[in-house]
Amino acid sequence: MTGWRAKRRLTRLTSGIRVPATADSAALCQAVAERLDRPVQLLPLPLPTDAPCGIVITTPQSHYVAYDNRTSPLHQRHIVAHELGHLLAGHAARPVGTSDLARLLMPTLDPAMVTSVLGRMPGYDERTEWEAEVIAGLLRKHAGQRPAPPAAPTDPPTADPSTAAVVDRIRQSLAGP
Repeated sequence: MTGWRAKRRLTRLTSGIRVPATADSAALCQAVAERLDRPVQLLPLPLPTDAPCGIVITTPQSHYVAYDNRTSPLHQRHIVAHELGHLLAGHAARPVGTSDLARLLMPTLDPAMVTSVLGRMPGYDERTEWEAEVIAGLLRKHAGQRPAPPAAPTDPPTADPSTAAVVDRIRQSLAGP
């Protein structure tokens, strides 16, 4: 279903999300976190070229949006909005455990801490990707027609103490050797 009914459903998913007109990715994550009742934290990482350019990692406490920080600021914002689209649409994430995905992307991470991973991986159908793209566009539309100015490079936000060690392991695992 990729017609007007689907677009109307996706528009309803984003309605009421309050995004400032000059929203950067952090503000967009905050606005979506309020809708999801769970924090959404950004993980800017130099992802390997053969990895997806964005990944959602879910723990019992938070969602983490990892994205390739070596691409343009505009592309980074779109990657983040796309991954938030997956979260808002409720797309099923792959459970982490003994999966190949867990071993490849997070070899040093305790799988018990990560409940699921959602990224542009084989197996996600065109409809799911289309929905995430439509939602990304709607979120950017909520933030105004102009893209936000590029933010000055900063350190990623500090995770709450209960998940700081997990976030550090995620960064190390995704950064590769």
